[in-house]
Amino acid sequence: MKRLRGLLVAVVALGLALAAPPEGHAGSAKKPAKAAPQGKAAKPANASKQAKSKPKKVASKKKTPPAPLDGTTYDFTYDGKDVGHTERAWLGRSFVHKKAAADPAKALPLLVFVHGLNTELIKYRWMGGGNEGDVRRIVAELIESGQIPPMIVAGPSSVVPQNIVVAPTSWMAFDLDHFVDKTAAALKGVATIDRTKILVAGHSGGGCNIKGGIATAIKAKNVHTVFSIDTCMGTDLATALAQAKKSTNVIVSWQALTWQTRPLKDFRTVFEREVKKAPADTGILRTLDSMTPNIPSPHDAMVGLTLKKWLPVLLPVPKTAAPAATTTAPASSSAPASPPATATAAPASTSTSAPVSSAPPATAPAPRQ
Repeated sequence: MKRLRGLLVAVVALGLALAAPPEGHAGSAKKPAKAAPQGKAAKPANASKQAKSKPKKVASKKKTPPAPLDGTTYDFTYDGKDVGHTERAWLGRSFVHKKAAADPAKALPLLVFVHGLNTELIKYRWMGGGNEGDVRRIVAELIESGQIPPMIVAGPSSVVPQNIVVAPTSWMAFDLDHFVDKTAAALKGVATIDRTKILVAGHSGGGCNIKGGIATAIKAKNVHTVFSIDTCMGTDLATALAQAKKSTNVIVSWQALTWQTRPLKDFRTVFEREVKKAPADTGILRTLDSMTPNIPSPHDAMVGLTLKKWLPVLLPVPKTAAPAATTTAPASSSAPASPPATATAAPASTSTSAPVSSAPPATAPAPRQ
């Protein structure tokens, strides 16, 4: 009897257990959720997952393309096979502004720009390729604003690693005379080069090799002006520039905000010493020009700053003669017009004793040479 009574109790307990709702099921008692702080909405349990899965909208800024150049660009090449050195090959590019092409027979000045290192192997760097700048535009702006007369711009572009990826060996034995000949041939019937007004500019690594770049270009036949623009500033280059032909202008410009390891003071000492030993002809410049650019990328900015400052000085626009009076002077007393002014004196602030810029900030990045 007792066993039967115990069995009945067990059956009743099992039935009650089966009838009770499981934990978490609708109708069961649950622990109340913690109230959100006043003023803040409670976050759903899967808010973080939703935030991660939601795509982010990134505003894309479209760069405004530069205005088309008012002129024509001509490309040509050199393979270096004639001298048995294919590593000296380059891609040539020249630009003739519309005003320069107005009279194909008129001899015009030529600016040859030698770019610096090109580890990315970008074609036509500083002549339409790359993002550092465009010498064609710099010169075009000067022509269009009437600051310089119409002129031609050209430049070699190297994509051979042996020639432009190491500063001390860049632009090996660059032959400026040969480059000018190639440029003249490419522009035959389009524009004529004035062989007495060849200007060559070497920027950064274009002036780091004493056996190449502007160091060899300066020895060409008729070099009107050499620009050394923020180069390595080695003392051997200082000697080569100071010993240029007495009829060749030499402009050395640099900035000290970046690229801090250069021997700027030693360069100045050697340059000034060698200039005293062999001074240039009267009216010919031997100028050290330290600048402190206040615009982004000081190293690259030096190209535009230097050319915009010095080209108008070196290539002044001839002054037009005033028209002769016709009301008071008798017909028989007319005189020939005065010749245009040809003075090329440099501004007083550009003497070779210009002070070196103050020390650059310690965190300034080293520029691309």
